[in-house]
Amino acid sequence: MLNQRLAAAQSVASELFPAEQLIEDAIIKTSRLAIAVVEGRQSARLPITSGQDSLAAIAAVTATLIEARNQISTAHAALAQDKIDIGLGTRSMGDWGECPDPVGTLAQPAPAALKVVA
Repeated sequence: MLNQRLAAAQSVASELFPAEQLIEDAIIKTSRLAIAVVEGRQSARLPITSGQDSLAAIAAVTATLIEARNQISTAHAALAQDKIDIGLGTRSMGDWGECPDPVGTLAQPAPAALKVVA
């Protein structure tokens, strides 16, 4: 049963990460498209109103993709909780004590006081 849950979680993860990447790639591409419209207008020395409707539509698409990115990140967090809920959370291994500080700062003894000697 645990192996089946693990296989299902791995299957979901293998689809989630590429979906996230595709959304971000689409944001990059539509942003570059908006830049191309503006730069194209400038290089052709067209009036500022040229391409305005297409630029507005591209901006709306980009905004929608950014909202999709927000939603996929929300789904990612929910799936992480689902993983814990079905018993696939991280398990402790090794020592029973507290883990060391992850940034690697260890307690240093206070330096000895200096004495002025004449």
